[in-house]
Amino acid sequence: MTLRIIALSVVCVMNAAAQSFLGNVTKHIATGNTVVVIADSSAIRMMWYTDDIVRVDFLPSPTTQIESSFVVIQKPDNGIHAEVTETDLALLVKSSKMQVRIQKKPLRLFFLDSIGTVLLAEPQPGGLTLNKQFRTLRFVMDPDDHFYGTGERGTALEKRGQKFVSYNTQVGNYTVPLATMNLNVPIVTTNSGYAVYVDNTYRGEFDFGTVDSSVYSYHVEGGEISYYFIVGATIPEQLEKYTWLTGRQPLPPRWAFGFIQSKNRYENEKDARLIVETMRKKNIPCDGIVLDLKWFEHMGDISWNESLWPNHEMMVTDFLSQGIKTILITEPYIIQPSKNFQEADMKGYLAKDSTGKTYLMEKWWSCNYGCNSSLLDITNPDAQEWWWSRHPEAFGTHVAGIWTDLGEPERHPEAMKHYLGTTLKIHNIYNLLWAKTIYDGFTRIRPNERVFNVSRSGFAGAQRYGVMPWSGDVSRTFVGLEVQMPILLGMGMSGIAYQNSDIGGYSRMPTTPELYVRWMQFGTFCPIARAHGAGETVNGYPTEPWKFGAEAEKINREFIQLRYRLLPYIYTLAHYNYETGMPFARPLFWLDVNDEKLINESSSYMWGDAFLVSPVVTAGQKTKNIYLPKGTWINYWTDEVSSGGKNVVVAAPLNRMPMFVKEGSIIPMAQLMNYTDERPLDTLTLLVYPDMNNEVSYSLYEDDGKTREYQSGKYSMTSFTQRVFTKDGETILYLTAGASQGTFVNQLRERNYIFEVHGISKKPAQVQCNGKLVSESSKRSTQHSNNPKFLYNGKTKKLIVSIHSSLTMESSIAVTLARDKK
Repeated sequence: MTLRIIALSVVCVMNAAAQSFLGNVTKHIATGNTVVVIADSSAIRMMWYTDDIVRVDFLPSPTTQIESSFVVIQKPDNGIHAEVTETDLALLVKSSKMQVRIQKKPLRLFFLDSIGTVLLAEPQPGGLTLNKQFRTLRFVMDPDDHFYGTGERGTALEKRGQKFVSYNTQVGNYTVPLATMNLNVPIVTTNSGYAVYVDNTYRGEFDFGTVDSSVYSYHVEGGEISYYFIVGATIPEQLEKYTWLTGRQPLPPRWAFGFIQSKNRYENEKDARLIVETMRKKNIPCDGIVLDLKWFEHMGDISWNESLWPNHEMMVTDFLSQGIKTILITEPYIIQPSKNFQEADMKGYLAKDSTGKTYLMEKWWSCNYGCNSSLLDITNPDAQEWWWSRHPEAFGTHVAGIWTDLGEPERHPEAMKHYLGTTLKIHNIYNLLWAKTIYDGFTRIRPNERVFNVSRSGFAGAQRYGVMPWSGDVSRTFVGLEVQMPILLGMGMSGIAYQNSDIGGYSRMPTTPELYVRWMQFGTFCPIARAHGAGETVNGYPTEPWKFGAEAEKINREFIQLRYRLLPYIYTLAHYNYETGMPFARPLFWLDVNDEKLINESSSYMWGDAFLVSPVVTAGQKTKNIYLPKGTWINYWTDEVSSGGKNVVVAAPLNRMPMFVKEGSIIPMAQLMNYTDERPLDTLTLLVYPDMNNEVSYSLYEDDGKTREYQSGKYSMTSFTQRVFTKDGETILYLTAGASQGTFVNQLRERNYIFEVHGISKKPAQVQCNGKLVSESSKRSTQHSNNPKFLYNGKTKKLIVSIHSSLTMESSIAVTLARDKK
């Protein structure tokens, strides 16, 4: 990959002298939501999709035709009328929420907000350049601008000063932060009130000021340039609009948020059954097992190896009865020994060479480098249908998910020819088209079931097909763990929220007990929690939570259990992502965009609105120095209160990952389960961290966890609030559990609520529920009482109030706080 970057950089430099800019404006044509501006022999076309999203097409000739987008699913809004005003020097095009000023001599674009503040400008002499098949976008980079997104990268979160290729690239055994990885998304989100998405699939290169510190650019090696300028005051607003444009992530099945066990590879049915049996015996919650390469005989078969898995249908059913769902790996490569090769070759479904014959790659690794392989031409619609038709029989009724590997594609010579064009054109969208094939196929055979697809690659728009990417074959090192955090946050700011990694690391040296535990702690606070790595039969290294000694097993179990207790909170984050594009994991600078210390901070991050987590990524570390954003923060483990805007040093023994809760948070927690649907959510604990100065609310999302009926409104929202007020000289903490709004199949009618209120310094003077006094419990636990009870612990300063409530009615708790003695 290094050679490729160097070569591309040289190409850019060599072509710089020959590049040409657009000329002077000669005329313009305005029609409804579209404005075409002609400059000498070229043109730009602007089309408004909404009042705050405009598409800009570069047309080398006014008659140039732009190909249909693989990524954008929305259409321009015919109801928008772009207002054009002309002077001798410029054109001004307005919508209700933005303006575009077009300098005439030479043509140069300025993007402004509705009141005329410049958000983005092209540099002199212009922003769009062309040279043969190459195209370059150039924009002014102001000193206060900060740039994020662009896809999967292990380098610094903020991209200023970086230069990298945007071309999906398989990376294995990596031990350093990498700038170009498996999944690239040509979107730039900013702190400056806008985002830019470049709708071009060819190999590209971003340069954020390395050649010219006042300019950032995107250079592509083919195709025409279309880009979308998106007005949004904050990055969350930009993501909401971008994911509207390219599609939002559908909800996966609820079990996807449980723990998933994987390894390269479980050798046979006996091996897999032993793993599931051990998981249950050791009371380690788990919802899924992944079967890697050994479930089939030859890569490309898409059928069970009956000699190794003689009772696979019964096995899958047995696993399901224990709450374990089976996930199968597939790849887009078909080796010559595969039973599917001959038919695919004969029907022309494989990528071709320059003579029109199937392109064969020698010494393929899955057969010990002893056979040839071909690549499915996923750009061919007939090949898509044929390939998917191989899946239903193998998946049967109960295989629950798919793991799509090698889809960068891993080995993709530029000499290959495809139905839709060259390697350079379709490489980045290969996995996108594969994901669409799988999503559409599952929809046909299981129209009301949700799709589970963990994948190693993708592109802009992949989120709408349910892709949940992982970060490739990372090394088993602390550096490998450390780089996962900027990857996670950067992907979230690229519109892809379900980023995850191989817990414990994949390759190179063995995973130590300490490294596995620290990775498990981080994985607990990732959208998908999945342990994976090269297993015993490959190089002798385990991947299961119980194989690193008794201490590590205990800690691993505790963090997996914590994840299961947090499932109501995590599942609500998933719904919020589906509705708005908001990621689960969020950078700290979102809390205070003016704090310079947070601009490039990725060693800690927010998990939703409530949790600040700070994984330990250094061997032997027992304390961690953490910078807290402004506000008040409560140590999750100790309830110690800290003010933000400064560094704090916290204990980080092996059994603890530093975690803080934001003041005012309300956090729903389930009872402990061995798998996500083991029992209904009939008892819900609510951790309350009171804000004494502000009213706070939280909305819990619930649905059936399995079907797609949530898309037609079959779900419920339940609101919880807390506020503090004074009445008759008394200070009262007032908590409510609202009536659930909305319905879905098998919805509960009533529930036990356990309010666990933190930071109550003294035993309350009284507690009321729905206006009636609540008696104090003499027991340590109030969990199973149908009558309201409260329990106060002066040592921990926690108040626990247990009530039983109908979900059709609001319930309230009024806690009269004890007065301080004068």
